Amino acid sequence: MAIFLWTQNGLQNEKSKKGLASEKDTCLKKYDRRLFIMERYFFKPVLANPSLGARITYLMKLKGYSDENMAEYFGWGGDDPVETMRKYKNNNRVPGKERLKEMAELFGVNINAIKPYDFKNPIEQIYYHMWEEEQFPYSKFVIDINSYKRTTNNELVIKGLAEWEKMRDKRMKGEISDQEYIEWKLNYNLYN
Repeated sequence: MAIFLWTQNGLQNEKSKKGLASEKDTCLKKYDRRLFIMERYFFKPVLANPSLGARITYLMKLKGYSDENMAEYFGWGGDDPVETMRKYKNNNRVPGKERLKEMAELFGVNINAIKPYDFKNPIEQIYYHMWEEEQFPYSKFVIDINSYKRTTNNELVIKGLAEWEKMRDKRMKGEISDQEYIEWKLNYNLYN
């Protein structure tokens, strides 16, 4: 019987880790082709909605963290150490700026992927729409750039939309994988 492990790099054979006997090694060879095929697939979670709690939940699933892992990482104790994480995920509590920075670092994403958005800021609307795309894959966000007043923020929005469209095209043409596309969006920094 083959034993497989799901990691951030995909399914991996645990043969070397478990020291399986040579008779089991033969059985594992049958699964090599399946293993190769499975490694080419990227399994991503479903985004319930673009709220902060749903984004945190999405990232936890994407990166393989449980509420217990998060509680341990942040050193939360008491009778119910996962209570804070549940409150974040259910939008009953908003993490502070320092906690968000720590979460972004833990998840390996840009802080802009998980912070609360100020919709008065057009730049942050781009990040929101990137998340919205996770709910409605392959949808297209269209903006008439000629109707906008030329301001610094609007120029950044236009730049961001152009870069986003370029990456979407690469994904559609198969030049990058869905996983690479998601990682690009999660680490994109329009403020630079």
